[in-house]
Amino acid sequence: MTVKLSISVPDDVASYLQSQGNASAAVVEAVRRVLPDARRARQREAAQAYGEYLRQRSVERVEADRALIEESNDIALRDSHW
Repeated sequence: MTVKLSISVPDDVASYLQSQGNASAAVVEAVRRVLPDARRARQREAAQAYGEYLRQRSVERVEADRALIEESNDIALRDSHW
């Protein structure tokens, strides 16, 4: 599926795109090169936020979370035969 977009670009970019046989393909290729970097940046920010959250938890909260996980695992594994 494709979507038709109308965008404004600087003169130098417009000249480059006009010189390409398929301007859409050139734009898609350029944007796809940038997407992994943006994804990694979002993942890095999320990991930093989660690390900060973990550092701020109290000992009591850590123990309560551990107990909840163990209880959840026990429930999930009930009647499971390994």
